[in-house]
Amino acid sequence: MTSPGMDWDRIGRYLAGEASREEAAEVRRWLDEHRSDAELVSAVERLTGAIRGGRPVDVEAALRSVKTRWTPPRQRIAVASPGRLRRWMTQTEVMAAAAAIILVAGVALFDQARDLVGGGAQLSHSTSVGQRDSVRLEDGSLIVLGPASRVAVRGREVDLTGEAFFRVVHDDKRPFIVRTGGSVIRDIGTEFVVHTDDATAATRVVVQEGSVALSRGSDSVMLQQGDVGRVAEGRVEALPGRATAEDFAWMRGELIFRDTPISTVIADLRRWYGVEVRVADPALLQRRFTGTFTTEPRERVLDVIAMALPARVERRGDTAYFRPATSSR
Repeated sequence: MTSPGMDWDRIGRYLAGEASREEAAEVRRWLDEHRSDAELVSAVERLTGAIRGGRPVDVEAALRSVKTRWTPPRQRIAVASPGRLRRWMTQTEVMAAAAAIILVAGVALFDQARDLVGGGAQLSHSTSVGQRDSVRLEDGSLIVLGPASRVAVRGREVDLTGEAFFRVVHDDKRPFIVRTGGSVIRDIGTEFVVHTDDATAATRVVVQEGSVALSRGSDSVMLQQGDVGRVAEGRVEALPGRATAEDFAWMRGELIFRDTPISTVIADLRRWYGVEVRVADPALLQRRFTGTFTTEPRERVLDVIAMALPARVERRGDTAYFRPATSSR
């Protein structure tokens, strides 16, 4: 199976930042259309990015050197360039290219190249709006992703955007670490939920079993079973014994709010219903909401929240505007 694309010369110029605007646009279009090939090119791009900052790297020369010496194996991915001989790019070839780049740069980063392309590569998992999914890691640990959430996993280190439940297989020699919004959660043998809000950079950790260390910068707290930890405005705090069954209800498809700030409600509506909520009056953002939703349609959910505030809701596509109920505008 073949896919039309770029040759090493063009890729090298693109990675080195030497491509013309038109050529760079052509390479990006090809990368967008051929994702499997793009992953290999991305591995080299990440490696060169890690090397930069030291002496300059002649990426194009390194790739050209690999191209002239490489004998393609049987299993390969075809990368054809219009008007030129067909060339073959494989993971092994990308490894060779990475090694050549390292030699040109004069730094010993081959292990890093191997991690970027080979067995230690970062794996990503994501969910769409309203979707939940589970991921079983190689060490047996389990991640349950909430709606519109994403994890990037490398070994026992995870970068999280959104919300996820973790059931971690403890290993004294290899800690399990979750990073999100500048906060770090370190497992000490546990089950816990992490909830993040991109808009406010806030993080909430709820411990169901075991214990975790929650930190941001030099500020940290230890959380035990039943505790809640919060990071807001750069501050870390522990709320002993504040965890409830409702904190884990989203795993059953229930969205439960108990005296919840409207800003948090807005973030959850974005993930669960794909609606962007705009609040016209800052005073409404100071209010709190209590309610439970399961299979209700988006329109019904917005109406219920508007009645509770109270407010009027105006819908424009995927955006809903909450305005004070007494407003005439």
